[in-house]
Amino acid sequence: MEQVEKELKSFKWTNESFVEVVSNTNDKERLKQLITMIRRYTNAIVIHYKMDLDATARVSIGAKTIAVA
Repeated sequence: MEQVEKELKSFKWTNESFVEVVSNTNDKERLKQLITMIRRYTNAIVIHYKMDLDATARVSIGAKTIAVA
């Protein structure tokens, strides 16, 4: 989660910028935490669900993708 926060702070936001989250449907509590953190920086969030994802979620900020354990 700290890595996601660090990337959100350092990203150069534009009107076309958005964050994409691919979430494992088994952990909705973690998704709530991620969305709360991301909304401090942008409301442009795209969420996809994928069963059997290795990580709890993958967060894409610009060209950077971060796995959230």
